[in-house]
Amino acid sequence: MKGPIYRDTAFCERLNKLITSAAMVQRKTIARLAAEMDLSIGTLNNYRYGRALPTVEVLLKLADYFGVSTDYLLGREGYELEEKKW
Repeated sequence: MKGPIYRDTAFCERLNKLITSAAMVQRKTIARLAAEMDLSIGTLNNYRYGRALPTVEVLLKLADYFGVSTDYLLGREGYELEEKKW
């Protein structure tokens, strides 16, 4: 076993959507996007395909690069607490 797979996370889905959109609109390759984010292609692909999750620092870098919130990347957009229980 090579380690956990995080494929089913909202993070992977949203990151792939952002990367695909950026690649199409800006006509940039995955290699160029990775370089602009100061990541290796392998690392970016590991995040895209759910083989790894980013550190907090990288999560912030991704959010800044794509102009989205970290909550969006983590699938928490629209998240609200039902009520405070304390």
